[in-house]
Amino acid sequence: MSVSNRKHAGFTLIELMVALAAGMFLLAGVSLAYSAINTTTNTAKGLENALEVIRFSSNVFTRSFKQTAAKPHYSNDILFVQQNAGARACTGEQINTPFIEQYSHQGDALFCDIGDGKIKILRGITAINYTITDEVVTVFVTPENLPEQFNNTLAIDIALSQIVMNKAFG
Repeated sequence: MSVSNRKHAGFTLIELMVALAAGMFLLAGVSLAYSAINTTTNTAKGLENALEVIRFSSNVFTRSFKQTAAKPHYSNDILFVQQNAGARACTGEQINTPFIEQYSHQGDALFCDIGDGKIKILRGITAINYTITDEVVTVFVTPENLPEQFNNTLAIDIALSQIVMNKAFG
């Protein structure tokens, strides 16, 4: 009787150790995979937000620079863009009198002022700078969470179309 009880007594210590070690390896593999997926997801979200900041900045400044007939100027961390009557402002409104758009950056936001006070038009910007040449304005945008391979800043070159057209046909 004691012989048959030994056969059904349970697992040996070695069998339990092997099962425990196999379980630990599986758990370690799953946790490493989860960590990698989590890091990839966070990087993708950051890149998505940064690209949205760049896309919006490009759209706003492209519209503003293409419709101006005067060369913008940049001083005291404010970009001034003179617009003619009937132009669409940075706020989305169509203004029936001549006006000046004033773009400024504070904290993580880009503001626009058309004379009625600053309006926040974009969040998620660490820094923004401008270089103005004869017919091109370069906007250097530094969005939050931009991956390092982009050197933290992207340049958007925008032609001053009205000025180019006036020189060519005026």
